[in-house]
Amino acid sequence: MIALTAAMIGIATAPMRSLFSMILVGVLICGSYACAAFCGPTSLLDLAIAIVCYNLSLLVSLVGLHVFDRLRSKARLA
Repeated sequence: MIALTAAMIGIATAPMRSLFSMILVGVLICGSYACAAFCGPTSLLDLAIAIVCYNLSLLVSLVGLHVFDRLRSKARLA
């Protein structure tokens, strides 16, 4: 569930194309982990999974947006 949530957050953040928003979401993920660790026992593996899934989904989404933009610009020129 952590991986799916982090992946969906990455997919939702990518269309903004703002570096500030991408970094802020990463910081918020770490902050929410810190709050969870303060309230009870957690595993660092959960944080690692969330960060990796967020970064991968962000990367895949940004590459996909870039490919669509390039295809759209080629279609306009043709």
